[in-house]
Amino acid sequence: MLARILTVILFLGIMGLLIAQRFSLPPELPVRIAAGSGEDPGYGFGEGLRRGSIVETGDGFLQLTIGVELENLDLAETILWLAPSTRIELIRLYEDELTIRFTKGRLVVSNQAEVSLKIETNHTTHLVHGDVASFVNYDFLETIHVIPISGSIQINLPSGENLLTPVPLSIHETEPVTFEKLEVNLATGDVAEFYVWTEALTQEEPLE
Repeated sequence: MLARILTVILFLGIMGLLIAQRFSLPPELPVRIAAGSGEDPGYGFGEGLRRGSIVETGDGFLQLTIGVELENLDLAETILWLAPSTRIELIRLYEDELTIRFTKGRLVVSNQAEVSLKIETNHTTHLVHGDVASFVNYDFLETIHVIPISGSIQINLPSGENLLTPVPLSIHETEPVTFEKLEVNLATGDVAEFYVWTEALTQEEPLE
């Protein structure tokens, strides 16, 4: 009988802690659809998104802002541009923690906020802080392209190795984990239209 009472007390205590933790979370930052391009971007201008939302583009481009409401979109410090056939998930949306999961496609990120934006891929994490970068997730090849457009990107590899790269890298995420310098020209080829639309290349620094 005593054991049963203790079990109930323990259960209630754990539930109380979980409920307290849930309601002690800081307020979520707003996420808004700031722009779209193409026949059917799949989302409406100004549409709000919440933590846990999965955003997936079809044939069009999509722009998201984090941290500002509709009337202040031009003031956003954290902006995401999604190319066609791209998928992300909004994981953490707080003033002291920004995390998205990027599972396929092509993405441009500008983060000028005080807190780093963490981008999780299948096995690797990337931190963007005060910089602009593009990421390409070839999920079927288990390969990520990390392309700094301005500044440097911190990369945490599955092996535990940390890199701070100012130059583009190609990373094979699964064993054997490898990375190598990547030669890219974002202003040419099939992807040029997307990068022109983002206007990200206006912030580009010479790539060595």
